[in-house]
Amino acid sequence: MDIQNELTIDFSQLLGHSWSVKKEDVEAYSAEISKAAKTVNHLRKTGKGPDGSAVYFSHLPYILDEELLISAEEKEDLKKLDGFGKQQDILISIGIGGSYLGNQSIFDAFCGPYWNLMDKEERHGYPKVFFAGQNLDPTSLLQLADQVERESKELGRKCKVILLAISKSGTTIEPSSAIHGLTDVLKPFADIHILAITDKEKGVLRQYANDHHLTCFTVPDGIGGRFSELSQVGLVFCKLIGINIEELLAGAKMVEESCRSEKLAENPALYLAALKYIATKKYGIVSEVIMPYGNHLRSLGWWYAQLLGESLGKKYDNDGNIVHYGRIPVSTVGTTDMHSLTQEHQQGAKNKLVQFISVPEREEDLEVFCEEKGVSGKVPMSFMLETARRANEEALASEGRMSCNIALRKLDPFHVGAFMYFCFLAIAYEGALANINAFDQPGVEDYKKILHKGIRRYIEAHSI
Repeated sequence: MDIQNELTIDFSQLLGHSWSVKKEDVEAYSAEISKAAKTVNHLRKTGKGPDGSAVYFSHLPYILDEELLISAEEKEDLKKLDGFGKQQDILISIGIGGSYLGNQSIFDAFCGPYWNLMDKEERHGYPKVFFAGQNLDPTSLLQLADQVERESKELGRKCKVILLAISKSGTTIEPSSAIHGLTDVLKPFADIHILAITDKEKGVLRQYANDHHLTCFTVPDGIGGRFSELSQVGLVFCKLIGINIEELLAGAKMVEESCRSEKLAENPALYLAALKYIATKKYGIVSEVIMPYGNHLRSLGWWYAQLLGESLGKKYDNDGNIVHYGRIPVSTVGTTDMHSLTQEHQQGAKNKLVQFISVPEREEDLEVFCEEKGVSGKVPMSFMLETARRANEEALASEGRMSCNIALRKLDPFHVGAFMYFCFLAIAYEGALANINAFDQPGVEDYKKILHKGIRRYIEAHSI
């Protein structure tokens, strides 16, 4: 199925085979599918999730046209960021989970691994970019500080550094530690400018921003972290490195307006969600292997893995029954992991499906010499990459393994925005099918309570 020839969802290896979901299965689940479609449309209209809490992800494509998720004042502050990144030497994006993975995906897709090796002119004036606060690892944080110090020495002055601090509560231990640690160790050789993205009214980061008169953006109510890349969390980051946010949101808008129908044949997001739901419920699928093709898409796979795992991995359904729903997300990358993990996908337990992500059109390509059984010539590497994906798909099918592919026509902000929003919708539909709350994360809070308790004990034991 195509969405305006910009996003193609191919589930031909997920439907209609002796070893896959069958058309009669779709008919058998038609009542549940219809109910799920109505549930998501009701959510669109009311902004209320299964537990009555605010869920506003369907407003994200229109965030700049409304004031539900962003105030007029914040829109002006967002405009003021045009060119601000060019005045800085370094941007350090601090966050974890949805406050990290979306921005890392955007950076990897459009800037790439050699961005920081380019000079200022090659980066069109934009800053070098680093990420912190995604792990409680002191070594990586100290090494980042060392790198900033080296940059300062090369410039012969203090580095101009933006700390983009992203945390809804302001108390999540990983970003909080990075903010405190970096503001201390960078002082001798960096002029630090802090931008905060946090809770609207409360929390320590909001209070800190207010006390120090810092520009502070909001993580909107009704937008969970894993759904936040099309909110201020991603838009501010994109502004600072020159990514077109209007195009990002236009892609999301295209998908939202193309996937509203309650008819299965007219709604690719609903159709894919239904097939994955049936595969999970009837055919014993317990894991989903996410396999984007190309190094620039690796972290997009990480981003999708969080969205899948945190949204659908639930103990209880909306009626309080224990269901233990969900699929284990396994993030891989093609073609790299075809040489490391495909053996298990191909011949291991028949309990998984593979979700490919591909970009058939490449603006940059390289023809290389190939010799295949007496036939030789130059072949575009983009052709080899897509042929490898199709070979993987065909080989999996030969062993009765389910797979599907989401193809972005091009790798640009429009199509990445479309892909991200399509994933939001498919997850929302599957949550409704499974009768679970796809928008909360109670399991994550359990370990946080234990972690903070351990840290309090340490502080008490070592305080004077």
